[in-house]
Amino acid sequence: MSKLNIPKIFAVDVLGRIRKEIIIYSFLFLFLWFFIFFTLPYVFPYLMLPYFKFLKGEPLVFTSLEEALFVLLRASFYMALIITFPFLLIRLWKAVSSEFYEPEKKLLKKIFTLSIFLGILGIIVGYFLFVPILLKIFLYFGKNFEANLKINYFLFFILRVILFSVIIFQMPLFLALLIKEEFITEEVYKKRRFYFLGFFYAMSVLLVPTDFFSQILLTLFFFLFFKLAFFLAKILK
Repeated sequence: MSKLNIPKIFAVDVLGRIRKEIIIYSFLFLFLWFFIFFTLPYVFPYLMLPYFKFLKGEPLVFTSLEEALFVLLRASFYMALIITFPFLLIRLWKAVSSEFYEPEKKLLKKIFTLSIFLGILGIIVGYFLFVPILLKIFLYFGKNFEANLKINYFLFFILRVILFSVIIFQMPLFLALLIKEEFITEEVYKKRRFYFLGFFYAMSVLLVPTDFFSQILLTLFFFLFFKLAFFLAKILK
């Protein structure tokens, strides 16, 4: 495969197109940020569903008058960023895609599409699976104490877990690129299968050290990711 045509990306006309797309994106982002800010009080209960499921009747607290306002501002900022970021990538790709050769265009388009799909899947799994599991683990350690959680800590705990899930779900794509470049082959996997399983389980123990069921579940996830990577590598060829 030919190398990426990097120098032309920094040509004056290309940089002009990139600047134009960034300006358009900035206006879109600001509009959506303020829209989400004023509608977030209606969406907020849905973000808190995992909390109310495990701590029924326990209210979240804030300790300063401005804290609730800044929580809404920060939460709406991150939500607007998550929603609009794929749009920015699409527009930037259109701005620079003409500078790549056709094989490079096809490869990068596949990578971009798969990354967005895996990211959306990561958001769903993070919210409906990882957040409840981690809440159970942390609340287990705090069962001898009275829960009096601050609203900003809890909300950004959820956002961090979802971000972590999105990053984890990019792992199959990263592995697929390694497989495509033959750093990992099916022959190596077949010969070292149990070593891979041991490595995946060790990662699961580091992530959820107290819950054996969650460890097995995460190990299964990592194993499925690895198997999925071989399928994605065929798509990228």
